[in-house]
Amino acid sequence: MTRNSVIVGALALLATAGGAQAAILTHGMYTLSNHPDGAAQMPRYGMRLDELFNITGSHDIFTFDFEHANSHMELWYFGSTIRIWGQAWGGRDIGSSYAVEPTTGLYTIDFTYNVGVSQVPGDDDLWCTAPSNSNFGFIQGPVGGPITLSDERLGFGYTFRLGNEDNDLGHRGYNGISGWGWMNHPAGSQHIASSDWLFTIVPAPGSAALLGMGVLAMARRRR
Repeated sequence: MTRNSVIVGALALLATAGGAQAAILTHGMYTLSNHPDGAAQMPRYGMRLDELFNITGSHDIFTFDFEHANSHMELWYFGSTIRIWGQAWGGRDIGSSYAVEPTTGLYTIDFTYNVGVSQVPGDDDLWCTAPSNSNFGFIQGPVGGPITLSDERLGFGYTFRLGNEDNDLGHRGYNGISGWGWMNHPAGSQHIASSDWLFTIVPAPGSAALLGMGVLAMARRRR
């Protein structure tokens, strides 16, 4: 096989993988960041679980900063499974900072969507259309035991979506890939507004691109 034929084959493979209706993400692992349009600001966050703990007599807002120095959140997408997991700094949001109390600190978060995950018909976004309470996870904070989580539809027709909307202009003003969806805590309980994901995906090489680079490297070695 000549070097040119290898390169042509690699480019053809990349063209096939990057077709107009291919999923917006290739299989792989991605780092998560805060979304710029979270309703509770500041600090910015990638997840919000209001009333995670009942601290005051009013509505307690709990947010989780995916970009804190101690945070590292990832999304794994493989086939019909999306896993969101890692650690994030968070606590009770009091307007411009977190309250100084035992619930503020580093949280372990782990949630897996493996029921109802598919590509949005006619679009490149991914979503989960399973009924409420079909996918599960947990959050473990600096106090108390782990709190279970489940997904929630809220009449939207999906519990979680990953992409840039049908018009490709982005979700809530962010011109990139966002992840958003709703959760119940503890799992199976009545939904508390607002309890949801709202994060962005940090750009990372897709598997098709990595495969193409590997093929091109092989071609160079053949010279």
